[in-house]
Amino acid sequence: MVELIVDYIRVLMFFLREANPVFVGSIVFVFGAVFGSFINVLNYRLPLEMDVVFKPSFCPKCKRNIKWYHNIPIISYLYLGGKCAYCRESIAIGYFLIELLTAFSFLAFYLLYGVTWDFIVLCLFFIISLPVLIIDFRYHIIPDELSIGGAVVGLFLGFVHTFIGFDNNTNITISMIDSIWGVVVGLLIFGGIYVSSLLVFRKEGMGLGDVKFAATIGAFLGSSPSIVAFLLSFLYGSFLGLIIMIFKRLKNMKKIKTISHLKNLNISSDYVSSIVMVYVYQNQVDELRSSYIAFGPYMVLGAWTSIFFAHEMIGFFVGEII
Repeated sequence: MVELIVDYIRVLMFFLREANPVFVGSIVFVFGAVFGSFINVLNYRLPLEMDVVFKPSFCPKCKRNIKWYHNIPIISYLYLGGKCAYCRESIAIGYFLIELLTAFSFLAFYLLYGVTWDFIVLCLFFIISLPVLIIDFRYHIIPDELSIGGAVVGLFLGFVHTFIGFDNNTNITISMIDSIWGVVVGLLIFGGIYVSSLLVFRKEGMGLGDVKFAATIGAFLGSSPSIVAFLLSFLYGSFLGLIIMIFKRLKNMKKIKTISHLKNLNISSDYVSSIVMVYVYQNQVDELRSSYIAFGPYMVLGAWTSIFFAHEMIGFFVGEII
């Protein structure tokens, strides 16, 4: 059975390699747009713990199911003028941009590597990593479906790659063994940081989602490129995180000053009401002063940088040391 599937994949890839590049590129672009629409589904539903497979597409505003001809990626958004066909409420342009970004990214992977193993793996990693970036940035969570599920997909691809034996052009997993080592490296580094923070500072230095997503990166990239990806993610997080933190603080200081005036107001003579007001005030100030930075986006940036430049970076630094 496995050999039959492998032979089918080989024949399909041979046919696509021999076909007209414009024809294949058009197919790739369309499939990219379709998967971009699926990424939109993941971004919206996973944080809400909704079904992402069987539940029909619906308008987030009026909740009516969307007909198939109103749900054609890219085209439907332009045809409907960025509005729901029923309630005429505006649809966030982010849905359209993600479909467009995914379509062009798939096309770029095809133009760079053709119909190869790298192309398949890069597309799959894109489908996993983009929702991680968006969801963690918005909600500060990385769903298990993307982290644990992504690690399983990466390990499976490592197995298939070893079995079929395609050549690699980037830094994607070379073999099943390297994929397993990548998972181990990711869990050791980020798991070590997580446990150390609990022991030393009595609080989480990063979320468990980051630890699980490190396993995903390791499964896709392998051991050495994943280490480069993790180092880059810390660099990106330090630099960009500092800038975001400064902007957050400046933006929130004005709100904090406004809320602070509540202490000077005579809200009620009732003692209990006063206590409740002070409690609400303190919680609002604490929330505004918190500057938690989601680390998942920086892990995604580090991973994609490592995919294309890890070997060159490792060669450069090793050469400098030697």
